[in-house]
Amino acid sequence: MVRSLLNSAPLSLEPGDREELILRAAKPGWFELPEAFVREGAAGCALEDAEGRPVDASFDPARSALLLPGWRRFFNETSAAVWLEWLGPGRFRVLVENLPPSDETPADGSPQRIEFVAADLEILRSGALEPASSIEFDLALEAAQLSIQSGFDRLLCLPMLRDMQILDHQTRTARTVLRRLRGRALLCDEVGLGKTMEAGIILSELALRGLARSILILVPPSLIEQWQGEMRRKFSLELTSHDDPLFRERGVDAWKDVDRIIASFHTAKREPHRSAILARRWDAVVIDEAHHFRNRSTRLWSLGSEIQREFLLLLTATPVQNDLEELFNLVTLLEPGLLSTAHGFQKRFVDRKDRLTPRNLDELHRLLGEVMVRNRRSTTGLQFTRRWARTFCVTPGDRERALYDAAATLVRRRLGALREGKAGVARMGCIQLQMALGSSSHAAAGILETLSANEAVPEAERRDLESLTAAAREVTESAKADRLLGLLDEIEDKVVIFTQFRATQAMLRRRLGEAGHDVAVFHGSLTRLEKESAIRSFQERARILLATESGSEGRNLQFAHNICNFDLPWNPMRIEQRIGRLSRIGQSHDVHVFNFVASGTLEAAVLHLLEAKLNMFELVIGEIDMVLGNLDDDQEFEEVIADAWGASSGIDDFARRMEALGDRLKKAKEAYIRQRGHDEALFKDRFAPEG
Repeated sequence: MVRSLLNSAPLSLEPGDREELILRAAKPGWFELPEAFVREGAAGCALEDAEGRPVDASFDPARSALLLPGWRRFFNETSAAVWLEWLGPGRFRVLVENLPPSDETPADGSPQRIEFVAADLEILRSGALEPASSIEFDLALEAAQLSIQSGFDRLLCLPMLRDMQILDHQTRTARTVLRRLRGRALLCDEVGLGKTMEAGIILSELALRGLARSILILVPPSLIEQWQGEMRRKFSLELTSHDDPLFRERGVDAWKDVDRIIASFHTAKREPHRSAILARRWDAVVIDEAHHFRNRSTRLWSLGSEIQREFLLLLTATPVQNDLEELFNLVTLLEPGLLSTAHGFQKRFVDRKDRLTPRNLDELHRLLGEVMVRNRRSTTGLQFTRRWARTFCVTPGDRERALYDAAATLVRRRLGALREGKAGVARMGCIQLQMALGSSSHAAAGILETLSANEAVPEAERRDLESLTAAAREVTESAKADRLLGLLDEIEDKVVIFTQFRATQAMLRRRLGEAGHDVAVFHGSLTRLEKESAIRSFQERARILLATESGSEGRNLQFAHNICNFDLPWNPMRIEQRIGRLSRIGQSHDVHVFNFVASGTLEAAVLHLLEAKLNMFELVIGEIDMVLGNLDDDQEFEEVIADAWGASSGIDDFARRMEALGDRLKKAKEAYIRQRGHDEALFKDRFAPEG
């Protein structure tokens, strides 16, 4: 399968991916280069032909162009196209696609004559027009065909979407936004109805029609990978993340050179990124969880109001929290002046005694109808199955417990020392080690070995790490794995088992294989074909899918309805993303979630927090972020946990700190429920998309 490399991050390239080379008509021998090839560092890359022979070429980075001195042998009478194929880091192949023989070709092979009318012939002879290549002609023809489509009554992109169930309310939303709202809309569907899918359909349609070449998507940090996976697999839209190493390597210039970018709110609002974003005009901008932008006094709202764009989508299930002015602020990002000024809005539409109670509701609804679409579960006819969660809190073996206590104590003390600026293992290394300890001794051993090899670590600390590494290598048992095998004997259906670590995955694969289980394995290092094969094997034959976090990105696994979290990410958003691969629109069975933790550990305290205070496994997919957004904390949840662990004197003290955090979460959830009630009263059944 040929997949476009344009606007794709280098890390997403896989052997066999191709992009067609465009010959510059006015510059014989010069070819337009795919952006991914430019990012790969084309100046030092090796080009070869179909037989593996070197191809002489030179690269002009200023023009993003490639010069092939022998270009005529690639473009001759029998060539239809020339492709650039990625073989691996630093290696590309030039491939020629030949035209099939035509029934109209003369038997003697002589070229056919083309007759021109006199007026056209005179233009050609005058030299007023530069000749176009056959490829440029094909592109112009395709553009002409797209341009004759009248309006957006018919969505051209739908036949090209894949791996998704396209729902009626989503296509109606896309048509409404494109046809009536002119591509600027506040998408306020209730949680779980697929606002991301609606945005993807709209972006695909705009891109296909040539209306959206440059795209900027701003999301909370925890949603970047999920958005990338969904857009790539379902809509063939490659989004380059700001965190991509080569993007960061190029510095500020990357913001103007890369056309399809996804970034976190926190990145976008900081300099120099903010200025770079504002320095160019974007064809389309999407802001997910846009309720983070509803305060006009924040840097986020200021950023949103200053971005130059043609089309803008704001996605949020809760546009109002404390004050109707928040709704005014979001609408003003889309259509300044639609709701008058802030003072005029307050005077006409807000009750003086209660800033959440609207006045002149019919008129307010009429104005909101010019920018807002809202689908409700009760009106879409969609049914959501239930989720049932069970926690297995197992007692680790003596050597497992000794390793955990020693390594976790080192992490806790090191996190505390980092606040005082002391040298040693970096914060991210500490967090990774603590998470690995909650997974398995096999995962912990690998992280410990990596940390001990760091020359920047003080000698005394390195000795401790080396000693712990040796101890971890000696721990072969896993109480959680033993309990997992018992659970698999109790249930008969297919199961997806998630872990964050490849070492844990390898251990589980061996243990499950020895127990006679048929297992498919999925992780990020597999090639595209291997990934597809793993999913197909799980769907058709294997009872168990062993997946790392990459298995929760953009994959639809609804044919299964049992999920096992062998280890737990600290961020509940990531846990929700795992569950969301099974528990989503279209799932016909109740979904059973099995969580494994070792007693007396940080992970057990975090899971208790999520279950007892948040009841997270009972929430609809998407509601977790609504709750966390009410914490009003700029830190990611993992950072909050790490800070609490570093400030604790031990596991008991940490558990008390989790109780305090749990009280904050409980209040945040209550605030979300109140918001949901306000939305029901304010919007009612209005703003459904047109039929």
